[in-house]
Amino acid sequence: MWLLAVDSSSKDASVALLRDDRLVALVAPRSDEQHSVALFHHIQAALREAGIELKDIDAYAVASGPGAFTGLRIGLALVKALAEMHARPVVPVGVLEAVCASANAEGCLIPVVNAYRGQVFAAVYEKRDTEPALQGRERVFTLPEFLQQLDADSVQPESCTFVSPNLDRWAEPLAASAFGASRRESISPVLAEAVAQRARRKLSRGEAVDALHLQANYVRRSDAELLWKPK
Repeated sequence: MWLLAVDSSSKDASVALLRDDRLVALVAPRSDEQHSVALFHHIQAALREAGIELKDIDAYAVASGPGAFTGLRIGLALVKALAEMHARPVVPVGVLEAVCASANAEGCLIPVVNAYRGQVFAAVYEKRDTEPALQGRERVFTLPEFLQQLDADSVQPESCTFVSPNLDRWAEPLAASAFGASRRESISPVLAEAVAQRARRKLSRGEAVDALHLQANYVRRSDAELLWKPK
């Protein structure tokens, strides 16, 4: 089975191509191109490396959020169009889930990614035997607010590991909190391979959707929704 995965949730847009459980291609060059252009080039490069064509893809995967609104929309729209054109299933994979899947640590994991505007997207996951499971819900807060919420929820600092592609950014507020001594693990911002591997497992459990039912997981409402006022 050929599975093509796309992550456009951040500036580090990437594409991964799996043959069964084996990574065949991972394309994630730093580029000044907009995602709408770069992703097409990434997909073409991955297909060339594998020596196959789009018609050979059996299933698609996409990072469904949370993340940058514009980037997510571009990736989702692209995968939706390709899946609909070739009548293939799609597996949406949460960004925070992919962050946890990328980590070596298991047990209680706290994935944290940049939500911009001084905020983070974060959650609590429990990871056992490489399978991350969401505990509660994903949130958007400032990091100090989120850390206060973890404390209020009785999350034990000594039992959890913070996982992020941006750990340096969060070092100071983490150090100043009750979680200053918690374990930390830095991961690559390139998430397409983790999205692909999570999608492979989900696909085996029948957790795919058709293109029509593919939806984003924004967590935070868009500016248009926040600023809209009824007349």
